[in-house]
Amino acid sequence: MKALKIKGAIDTPEVFFDPEKRIFSISGISHPENAKEFYLSIIDWLDEYYEELMDGDGVKITVDINFKYINSSSYKYLREVMKRISNFQSKGVDIEVIWNYHQEGEDLLNEGMVLFELPDINLNYRCVPYS
Repeated sequence: MKALKIKGAIDTPEVFFDPEKRIFSISGISHPENAKEFYLSIIDWLDEYYEELMDGDGVKITVDINFKYINSSSYKYLREVMKRISNFQSKGVDIEVIWNYHQEGEDLLNEGMVLFELPDINLNYRCVPYS
């Protein structure tokens, strides 16, 4: 399966999901004019990857997220993205999420903590501050 690459823009994050190295990365600013349209391509890719993944035993995926800003409509679709990723656990995949946030960005820290504690997501995560 080909990697998913979306170049970042002034209002959309950079996305790079590498199925070979099993690193899924989203970074930048997310307040696209149409969040649904932007995030649906990511959700579709994840659905396809899920179908192609036969046995996930021994497979580890690292999800690296680093938002400088995310608006509420993007956050809603990010939740859908994370639900899809959490589904990989049903195939035995070990998932580690790294939620990067600016050390003075308490709002982003809290948004990450709330997201990963939701019952329909429930992923292992760690929050990593940077300056």
